[in-house]
Amino acid sequence: MMSVACTLDPMRAANRIAGETVFKWKILTLDGEAVNLTCGLPIAADAKFGETAIDDVLIVLAGFDSEIHAPKGVVRQLSKNASLYKIIGGVEAGSWLMARAGLLNGYQATTHWEDLEDFAEKFLRIEVVRNRYVIDGRYFTTGGASPTFDLMLHLIRSRRGVLFAMQVASVFIYDESHGANDAQYPVSLGNLDYNEPIISSAIKIMESSLDEPILIKQIAAEVNTSVRRLEMLFSKNLDISPGKFYRHLRIQTSRRMVTDTRLSIQQIAVRTGFGSSSAFSRAFKGHFGTSPTHVRILQS
Repeated sequence: MMSVACTLDPMRAANRIAGETVFKWKILTLDGEAVNLTCGLPIAADAKFGETAIDDVLIVLAGFDSEIHAPKGVVRQLSKNASLYKIIGGVEAGSWLMARAGLLNGYQATTHWEDLEDFAEKFLRIEVVRNRYVIDGRYFTTGGASPTFDLMLHLIRSRRGVLFAMQVASVFIYDESHGANDAQYPVSLGNLDYNEPIISSAIKIMESSLDEPILIKQIAAEVNTSVRRLEMLFSKNLDISPGKFYRHLRIQTSRRMVTDTRLSIQQIAVRTGFGSSSAFSRAFKGHFGTSPTHVRILQS
C-alpha cells in the first residue's frame, strides 16, 4: 500500500497545487479486476494491462511472490508491450518483472535491499546497485516505498521545476533529504547519521559483514574509537551493547530469509554468519522460541 501511495499521491498533490491536471494515471491489473494489497485492502482497477492506449510512462508495482502472481505469460506481455512506452519503471519487486522481461539487460537497476543479493545473482547482465532509485536511459527502478516518493519528486521537479517540487514535498512534511545515489541500508538509521555518526558507521560495517562477522574491537578501530566508547554510545542511544546489536541484526535478517526466500536453512546459516545449520537453528530457536523450519512451515 505504501508503494502505491508513494507513486500516486505526489502526482495528486502536484495537481492540487497547480490547480490543473499536471498528471493523469490509470491503475492496471493483470485481469482488470480489483486486487488485494498485502495489507488486505482492495484497490480498484481502471483497466486490464495490455488493453489500454499508448501512454508515456508505465510503472510496474509488485511485492511478495511476484513470480507466482505474474507468471511467464505476463512477463512475455510486458516484454512485447515495452515499445509502446517512452519510460518504464519498476517499484520494489517491479524491477524483478522488468528483469525477467529482459528490459534491464545492460542497464543499472536496483530493488528492495532485502532482495539485492538474490537479484544480482539471478540477473547477471544487469548492473545491480544499492541506490535508493536508479534512472538509466528510459528505465527506472526503486528500492521500495520511500525511495519511490523520492523518485516521483524527481519526476515532478524535472517537469515543473525545483520550487514546485518543494511545494509538493511540503504537503507531506517531507524534507527531501535523500538523493538517488544514497544507499539502501537494512537498518533505518534516521537521525543517527547526523547525531551519532560513529554508531551509524559501526552499524553499516555490521550490515556489510553479516556473512563473516568481525570482532567488535575491529569495528571500533574502523570507526576510529575505542571499544569502551563504542559500547557507551550503543548503550546510551540504543540501550543495547554493540555485540548484542550485531547478533540481533544477524538473527533478524535470518528470519526474513526464512519467511521470504526459498534459500535452504544451510544457505541462510552461511549468509548470516552462523557457519552451520545446527548452530543457526540453535541461535534461531533461542531468540524466537521455535525452529526456522517450523517458522517456514507456518508461512507456507
